[in-house]
Amino acid sequence: NRVKYPLVRSRLLKLWREARVLMTPVAAWKSIVEDPKKRASYVQKRGLGGFVRASWAE
Repeated sequence: NRVKYPLVRSRLLKLWREARVLMTPVAAWKSIVEDPKKRASYVQKRGLGGFVRASWAE
């Protein structure tokens, strides 16, 4: 089963795209996981589906 399209939780992808506009990838990820509100917003949605396609570049 080859993955043709990467799937990411929509809430996490939204946070990633917002952070990525102004920051490097590592800094963007750090800003998401170290902010308790941002982290809680995507962690609470685990197990509920909500996956969307992302590009391989993201």
